[in-house]
Amino acid sequence: MDSELEVIRTEMEATRDSLAQKIGELESQVRDTVSEAGHVVEATKDGVMDVVSSVSDTVTSVKETIKETFDIRKQVEDHPWAAFGVAIAAGMTGAFLVGSQAATPLASGFAPRDTAPPSFTPPHAAATSSEPGIVGSVFSKLQTMAITALVDVVQDMVRQSAPEPWKAGLEDIVRDVSSQLTGDKKAGY
Repeated sequence: MDSELEVIRTEMEATRDSLAQKIGELESQVRDTVSEAGHVVEATKDGVMDVVSSVSDTVTSVKETIKETFDIRKQVEDHPWAAFGVAIAAGMTGAFLVGSQAATPLASGFAPRDTAPPSFTPPHAAATSSEPGIVGSVFSKLQTMAITALVDVVQDMVRQSAPEPWKAGLEDIVRDVSSQLTGDKKAGY
């Protein structure tokens, strides 16, 4: 019986050692898996942080670009001739609107059916109208100066960028338009 007990004890110790070894291996595998999962979680966290940082940088960049785009002072500094042209166009549009409202019989701008539509009055003719003396004169001179400056810019653009065969014809057109707008027969050159 002792030998059977001895065999059972030996088998139990062998089973215990085998179980201890298997539990150790399992514990090692669980640790490795947890460690790998930790690295994956850390890598995912780093990736998410990079994306968040990138999106934040992009939003900041877009925000700055929008601010810069709508910064009128910067645009005027970067594109002075375009700003000058816009200012002249806005001034002329305002002058035509104010001038056309004064010429229409109704303040709303709608004329009765039996009246002719308002016509354009060049600056030289406006000075002879019923505008107050000095104000009308100053306004007329400013309008003439603005038109002359715009015509000069257009002439420079024609000289610099128009193909040679077109230059003479385009310069004549610019001169004619300038003389019609200002009333100066020599306008443009």
